[in-house]
Amino acid sequence: DSAGVDEASTIAHNPASATRIEGSQLFLSGTVFVPDIKFDVKYSGPITGYDNGGDAGELTPAPSMAYVHDMGDSNWSTGIYLGGLAGAGMKYGSHWAGRYNATEVDLSMLVVAPTLAYQFDDRLSIGVALQGWYSTFEQKLALPNPEHGGDDARAKLDGDDSGVAFTLGAMYELTERTRFGIHYQSEIEPEYDGDLKIHPVNLEANTNTELTFAQYVRASMHHDMDEQWSVNLTLGWDNWSALDNVLISSDRGNAGLPTRWRDTYHYAWGVQYKLNSKWELTSGVAYDTNPVDARYRTPELPLDRQLRYAAGARYQFSDTLTLGGYANYADLGKGRIDAKHFGGEYQQNAALQIAFNLNWTF
Repeated sequence: DSAGVDEASTIAHNPASATRIEGSQLFLSGTVFVPDIKFDVKYSGPITGYDNGGDAGELTPAPSMAYVHDMGDSNWSTGIYLGGLAGAGMKYGSHWAGRYNATEVDLSMLVVAPTLAYQFDDRLSIGVALQGWYSTFEQKLALPNPEHGGDDARAKLDGDDSGVAFTLGAMYELTERTRFGIHYQSEIEPEYDGDLKIHPVNLEANTNTELTFAQYVRASMHHDMDEQWSVNLTLGWDNWSALDNVLISSDRGNAGLPTRWRDTYHYAWGVQYKLNSKWELTSGVAYDTNPVDARYRTPELPLDRQLRYAAGARYQFSDTLTLGGYANYADLGKGRIDAKHFGGEYQQNAALQIAFNLNWTF
């Protein structure tokens, strides 16, 4: 929520919102993603076969933390957050119809980001976060190998990279009940220096794989309707058209895999209800548009339109400690693939995110 919340995790969404935090706060969170990804082959051929690949989802934990420091200054606020910025994990069966695209994908990006915010007056605040990121990438796939009794060869492409990115944010308090927030995430372009290994032919080459993580903008409004009910609205834009190609280069040659993605748009609505002085309940729904048509979608990046439903609760355990948790169910769409040699859609394409958190005030 770019319009800010009253705990330290708010700086991960808008660095300017650190000015809302009173005192020093530490936020710790433990999250687990439970995906359910099952492909249904609609057409294929004798070479690729008709194996659906089984359940490709990989359970993934994702801890995070945020800390906001009380500088003893009415205008300046600072903090730091650590957590995952992006990630994907899928593992298909070794004989599935799309094995020449991917049998396994593992992508992760961790970020540590010091933040600084300045409050001009009672209404306007701005902030910036400098993000140091580290990312790893691994992809396994099969290759046709008629020279070895028709059995597929196995290829593995991996690498890692690190760099610096940033976010900018601003927040404006129109009234005591209504505030607006906006934040910008810069584009990240890792170059995964690693290796390509092919077995059983024992071929190995140094590689450099380039991906693009889109820059995006989120704008939010928070409004307290009364002492119990609050609503939030968020609109956003993601520059996924920048992912023109997945570029792979090696000491044996270069290749560009066209993606033909387009920009996406984000819409979210949420509500908060203060049940009493101890309990607060939250819920919301979010929608992201489809970035790619079926004829260009691939099983290693099977993104479609996304619809998310979330519900959570927060309990004021004491004056200094708050306990919270939420569940987020993501419907990731059909993810239809119309490739040259095989096609189909995801019979199941969803993920359940479960998180628990603690927030201390010092």
